[in-house]
Amino acid sequence: MHAEKRTLNVHEEKRNELLSSMRIMNIHVKENVCEILELAGIKESDLNIMTQSLYSMQDHQANDMILLEVDEEILKGLNQGDAISFRGNKHDNAMLCTQICTYEVREAEISNSWLLVPNLKLGKTTDIEEVTERTIERHNIKKIFNLYYEVKETKPDLIYLSSLLKSSSFNGLEYESTIDRNVLYSWERLQNELQASDQELKQALSDFLIVEIDGYLRLISFDIEARSLDLILDYFERQSWELDEVDKENIYEFLKELIYEPVFDVILKRFIEEKCCAVIAKVLLATSPVTEYKEFMKTWNIGTPEKMQPRERYLHGSALIMYNTSKLQKEVISCPEADLPNNIHDRLNELFEIKAKWTVEEITPYIIRFTKSIMNVNALLTKYARCSTKNGIKYYGSKHDK
Repeated sequence: MHAEKRTLNVHEEKRNELLSSMRIMNIHVKENVCEILELAGIKESDLNIMTQSLYSMQDHQANDMILLEVDEEILKGLNQGDAISFRGNKHDNAMLCTQICTYEVREAEISNSWLLVPNLKLGKTTDIEEVTERTIERHNIKKIFNLYYEVKETKPDLIYLSSLLKSSSFNGLEYESTIDRNVLYSWERLQNELQASDQELKQALSDFLIVEIDGYLRLISFDIEARSLDLILDYFERQSWELDEVDKENIYEFLKELIYEPVFDVILKRFIEEKCCAVIAKVLLATSPVTEYKEFMKTWNIGTPEKMQPRERYLHGSALIMYNTSKLQKEVISCPEADLPNNIHDRLNELFEIKAKWTVEEITPYIIRFTKSIMNVNALLTKYARCSTKNGIKYYGSKHDK
């Protein structure tokens, strides 16, 4: 027993000695490798002919690297040369953005440490047939990973986009000298600060009336929009033009002293697009007064000119978007303003029977004809309807509802 124990102790001491020497000096000696294999009970004949020794480089670690797990869409985009970026301010949680999607980024632990070893050979590449003696290669570990980052697709939070743009609204050339340049946003600044993919950000911007002035994206104020559109429509009426007869150069030449050219271009384009899309929507609604929402939007998109984009607001005054609880689906329902009663009381009663609660934006096209100089839409609703608030949004319904 004592002899056996002494033999084990000698082997253990020898093994520890070899391991210690490996930590201190570069081992490129075949005999040392073979001795370690023998102590580990591994037959050299069971291994490929190449041995690779790994060494940690504490002073040369790649500390600027992280591991990121990506899904198929991100990988596909990277392979096609698309860029990905982390966006937001320094106080925001990290968000990863591709050209079309936005992702939450979360830190996760690795159960077994992962080593980053450049030029490490794997599998059959360590089996060199023409070499008969064991060869030894040294490789440096550039980084040891204990954490990685995983991503989860999410919807971008663009709730502050409107407030960012409103602070620098374009109110006319005469007010430009009062604008603080620090509140202006270029496309690049919006990209950096708002956590959204380029496609999602552009889609959100398309919901606003935006003009680019000196490289900055500016929201056209309501006053400028209303005044400019009124001038354009007045000129339309004078010329007795149909929608397809619009002569842009002719209009601008007449109005150039009254409307700033970039503003004129944006408003005229939006007006023509809205009118064109609205006419096509009316044709579809006449054919099918009630249509499943996705089917209607698909057909509407196919029917409009290539560079025009149908939007829900273009249906205001022509149709309603409502949820059918019996069919469990959203539907587009024909509701032409011209078919409603010409009396404000009867009209509101019918509207509230169709839909119990309305936003100001939804109901305005149906009651704007009853407004007067001292009685605008809000005044009409205050007089004839009951106001309620849900999730910070004002709704109007029948005054007789409890």
